Order: sequence, then structure tokens, then C-alpha cells
Amino acid sequence: MKWKRNILLCLLAIAIWAVAAGSSLFWFNWWLRFGSTRIYPVCRTSPVYLEFTTPLTPEANALFQSIMRRWTEKYVRIEEEKVIAKNWYWLFGEAELVQRTNYFLEELAKSHGLDSDRSYYCSDLFRMGVPVGVDDYTVEAYPSNFTRDTLEQLSFGASSERAGHFTAVGRFYQWLGQVTGQTEW
Repeated sequence: MKWKRNILLCLLAIAIWAVAAGSSLFWFNWWLRFGSTRIYPVCRTSPVYLEFTTPLTPEANALFQSIMRRWTEKYVRIEEEKVIAKNWYWLFGEAELVQRTNYFLEELAKSHGLDSDRSYYCSDLFRMGVPVGVDDYTVEAYPSNFTRDTLEQLSFGASSERAGHFTAVGRFYQWLGQVTGQTEW
């Protein structure tokens, strides 16, 4: 009798774990496809990328907004002087975000009379784009390649959906977004 009870307890634990894992996966994909987050310039310090969260001067902020708006109108929007993007774009769009930041830094360097062909780092962004009187800059860790590669597998192709490549899960969320009114901004 004791072994039957142990088997039932194990099956109950497996069922609870499966429901929790499935719910987490559902929520993650919902958050990824329909949530949004603030985008900051992604700058390099040595081997890692960081989000430069220090407030920019109004001129630098306007330049960053125009650079971000130029190529990604459908996934990025400007709200109250802040650049907001879909979560999947923020999480899986490192190459694009870094490229946009590089364009931004080139334009910012030109506006300061500096060489626009040079590679710029977070410290250079601080020197050129932060109001005078700010002593130090703040950054946040941008998700690592390992994190992005791991989460990409759990997103069921969310980063490919803007090109029209939908998996069955992506089509389900597209339908669910239409039902709930969450499809477009």
C-alpha cells in the first residue's frame, strides 16, 4: 500500500510541475509577443554590451529617437520622450540595437566635431551625450548571448514572426492577440 501512495504522490508532483512549466512557458511567450519595454542605447564596454540608462541631453535623446524610429516603425514607438519597443525586439534584436546605437554614436560624434569612423564606448557616449554636471554614468546589463540563445528556443520563433515566418505557436498567439485586441500598437 505504501508504494501505491508514493506513486500517486510522484504523479501528483509531476502533474503540478507540468502545469507550472506550461503556464510559465505560456506567460513568457505572451510577455514576449505583446509586452513592451523601454529601449536604451546599447554600448560596449570590453567584451560585453550594456544598456546606457543615464539620461541623455535633449539633443542626444532626440537623435537617438530619430535613429530608432527610422528603421523599426512597427516595433518601436516614442512615448513621452522615451523609446519603447516590443519585448522580443529588445531581447532578440541585439545586432540591430547595437547597429542603431552605432549610427547614433556616429551622428552624435559628427555633431560634436569628432571622428565618426571611430569605435565609441559607453564612456564616449557619457562624454558626448550626458548633460554637463553629471559625474558618472549608469548602465544595466544587456542579456548575455547564452541567455538569448536559451530563451530563443522557448520563444517558438518569435524573432522570425516580423518576417512572416510563423510557427504553430506563433499563429496561435497571433490569433489570441486578435481575439484580445493585443495585435498592433
